[in-house]
Amino acid sequence: MAGTWNHPIGRNRKISWPHILSLSRIIAGPIVAALVLAPPGDAYLLAAVLFALASLTDAVDGKLARYSRRVSPLGIFLDTTSDKVMVSLVLVAMAVSGLAAAWIPLVIIGREFLISGLRSYAASCDRIISAHTWGKGKAAVTMLAIFVVLVAADGMAGGAPAHLGSPHFWHAAQTVGDWLLILAALMTIVSGVRYVADAWPLFRAPAAEEVDDRARVAGNKG
Repeated sequence: MAGTWNHPIGRNRKISWPHILSLSRIIAGPIVAALVLAPPGDAYLLAAVLFALASLTDAVDGKLARYSRRVSPLGIFLDTTSDKVMVSLVLVAMAVSGLAAAWIPLVIIGREFLISGLRSYAASCDRIISAHTWGKGKAAVTMLAIFVVLVAADGMAGGAPAHLGSPHFWHAAQTVGDWLLILAALMTIVSGVRYVADAWPLFRAPAAEEVDDRARVAGNKG
């Protein structure tokens, strides 16, 4: 049974374990980013481990909330926002440190802004844009790619995993991570197009309503 903490401002506001797990990803984001920007070495490995643990909470908090019947607007907000914050911060840090091409975080973060705007617009029209399989797949591939790149970077820098493989092995692992990041970026573009396609009818609806309103006004005048 999930523990809860009563907010002092009101009895209806409660922080549950799913909320705490989601918040942990937001807290982990800047810590992992700082480790990525630290001098090369085992800081990469620590970043990879912390990022992996934080990513695993993404698969737990939603199920825990549904199992404990504590699904709430706050929980939904934290669940969706925490992933974006953590991944965005880590990708920017990887681009700054040279572990990822700069265009990859630009594509992924730009898409997140676009989708957030579309969902806000849909909410203003009393509509909901549901998550796609492409979006969920993109998130999983992105998290896997970040983990692989960080571990490979630690191995290439002579960190703790270096003795587990030759320099050629870690170079190959780095290449695999780079291609996974490219795949994640491509999936990001595809999922973004899907979201825009789903939201497109919402942009046409106001125009149609405006035409109907003008027709009614003209009819009244007649």
